[in-house]
Amino acid sequence: MPTLSQYWFQKEFFGGPFDVYNVSYPDGGWAWISDGSKSAATLARVRPDNEVVIDVAPQLNTPAILTTIDGLLTGGASRKSGIMAQGIFWANVPYYSKNPTAHNRSDMLIRVYFDFEINTPWYCSNANGNIAYYLFLYLDGSGHLKGYVDGWSYNYSGGGPFCTGSINSALNNAVPSGMSPLQTILDNALSLLSGSTFSTLYYLPGSGTNSSGDHSENADTDVAIAVLP
Repeated sequence: MPTLSQYWFQKEFFGGPFDVYNVSYPDGGWAWISDGSKSAATLARVRPDNEVVIDVAPQLNTPAILTTIDGLLTGGASRKSGIMAQGIFWANVPYYSKNPTAHNRSDMLIRVYFDFEINTPWYCSNANGNIAYYLFLYLDGSGHLKGYVDGWSYNYSGGGPFCTGSINSALNNAVPSGMSPLQTILDNALSLLSGSTFSTLYYLPGSGTNSSGDHSENADTDVAIAVLP
């Protein structure tokens, strides 16, 4: 039986903490939707039985992938978190203004990111921030799930008063070099679905669970890919 998922976002649509309530939804049935708490945005979706869901963050937090990421960090930089995933609309991607027409404004990308710290000489404060890569997924003309690493970004605080120049230089060299290994990881993951074709692709906040009842998750730290045959 299909599932009716009702999402209530506390901060913004597809961002921050949210609650989801899942209930069985018979074909042709009524959708009784109610909100028991304040919310900044809501989403309701009927999810068919043949929906295939891929919870993104757990797929990235494997020893092999984490080792690959750690190998990219040099110059006193170290990873300080697991890898997180977030659905982000194209218009909100940091480099959107460089090529606004590269995607539709309403297209969603997956922001794959992790926290880092850079140790600096004694005369500067350490730098703390995050490094992010953006994945664009789509269905090709044959219905196969495809994707590529669209771009990258970083932001941090600290490094003053004398070290921000060298930090920026190191990050500008190191971060783009992560696109190729991440593309290989993405290609390998998508190859597992190479024998399947799909008609529809969409995203669900958090893990994409369809377990009955109430669940509380965070759309800033996980997102799910959903496809329908």
